[in-house]
Amino acid sequence: MRNIRIAWRLFLIAIHVAVGLVITTTLLRHGDTKPPGDRERTVVSWWMRCVARILGLHIKVLGTPPEHPVLAVSNHISWLDIPVLASIFPVSFVSKAEIRDWPALGMLTARAGTLFIQRGGKNAANQAMEQIAFRLRRGHSIAVFPEGTITDGHSVRRFHPRLFGAAVYANAYIQPVAIRYPHAHGVHPAVPFVDAEPFFKHAIRVLSEKRINVEVTLCRKLASQSVDRRTLAKQAFEAIRQSVERRPESLSQTQRQL
Repeated sequence: MRNIRIAWRLFLIAIHVAVGLVITTTLLRHGDTKPPGDRERTVVSWWMRCVARILGLHIKVLGTPPEHPVLAVSNHISWLDIPVLASIFPVSFVSKAEIRDWPALGMLTARAGTLFIQRGGKNAANQAMEQIAFRLRRGHSIAVFPEGTITDGHSVRRFHPRLFGAAVYANAYIQPVAIRYPHAHGVHPAVPFVDAEPFFKHAIRVLSEKRINVEVTLCRKLASQSVDRRTLAKQAFEAIRQSVERRPESLSQTQRQL
């Protein structure tokens, strides 16, 4: 049964990627030269929701998705976090520049509105902040993972404050997002993408799971006006840490199932 499930999901993913390539050459054909509009962002969100379903992700959302552009900041456990976040509300991501040159995936991510950042450069962080601020001013939500690394999901690491400056410059709200993959053992063992594990090996393990529960808490938004980026980083970190470490039954926010 396990091998049949893996094979079936690989088949569905292949078809869905093919659909994505058709979409990028039609509806999203200008996505790598200008930010996507409302229609394009809606299409990308639909595509990501389908990815989540194919992977067997059952997403429970606690809180209300933002109606206005935000800088979404989240803890980071796995590459699964990306389809999870994109399934909840239209959001673009920040990625390393090398992915832009990857076959198929590079075009898909570029035309979906991904911001590609050249890491390691002398002024890379400032350039990233400026690009994010520009998108926020244009009315687009951007998601970042301020831990700067992937964790095992049991705790949250300190947030790097630099990219929070983009929200300050754009006078935009910050939406802290806490992601959990609840399991009898705390965190679903198939989910954390850690210890330099090869992507394909990890993906096969995910595909073999019948169901993976995801709990996403949309914490109270933070206003960036008159607040420095370090304070914003600490406030977002604390909100997410409390949600990640809190017992599920103690949560009393509005819930909806995706």
